[in-house]
This record gives sequence, C-alpha cells and structure tokens, in this order.
Amino acid sequence: MKIIDVVAAIMEKDGRILLAQRDSSSDQAGLWEFPGGKVEAHESQPQALARELHEELGIVACVGNYLASTQWQQGERIIRLHVWQIETFSGELQQHCHSALAWVTPRQARDYPLAPADIPLLESYIATLPN
Repeated sequence: MKIIDVVAAIMEKDGRILLAQRDSSSDQAGLWEFPGGKVEAHESQPQALARELHEELGIVACVGNYLASTQWQQGERIIRLHVWQIETFSGELQQHCHSALAWVTPRQARDYPLAPADIPLLESYIATLPN
C-alpha cells in the first residue's frame, strides 16, 4: 500500500484561523480545508508546507509547532495528514487554487463544510486552546 504524506497549515491571525475553499476543479470541490499539500521525497514536512503555502497563497510562511496528524485509506493509498501552526507570514494572500478564503474563529470553523480529514485536526487544535 502506498503512503502519501500531506501537510496542512493552521494559520493564526488576531484570534482567527484561515480556511480555504477547494475550487470546482479539485477533489472535494466546495469543501473548506486548511491549506497545504503533498510532501515531496526530498522535503521535510515544514519545508513542504512552506513551499505549498507559497504556491497556493503567494506568501512566505514561518512554520511553527507541529499540532496533530490523522490518516485514512483512499483506494490503494494511505493518506497521512499532518497539521502545523503558522503564526507569522509575509505577503498578501492570493487565491491561486482556491475559490475563497475566510478568517474565522476556531469554533466558527465548525460551521463550515470542512473536508473530512480536516475535522479531527480542527478538533485537536481547539482542544489546545484556553477555555
């Protein structure tokens, strides 16, 4: 079984996190997700995430702490999704491959139709927040 590692970002700004809506040409079109993508063979997870955020959003991100992982089977593949915190970034957000972006509180994110793999990662993140 082939294993694919994917990284995602929980980007924080003023008590809100960034959600990105998958465009109509992508798998799970219309669902919301944490931006990110596949880890290439020569990359660490933080390197891959910084590259993906630059490609998808046009920003330079400072990858912070690792938060959580989840995995699922998709056909003959196992997808492992790892989420990292992004506390600072430079540049203006651009929608290179998403149809919309939204800054929401972590609890408001529960009201968005999230990609299934992102739901446990959101809940892991919320569990780390002060009450």
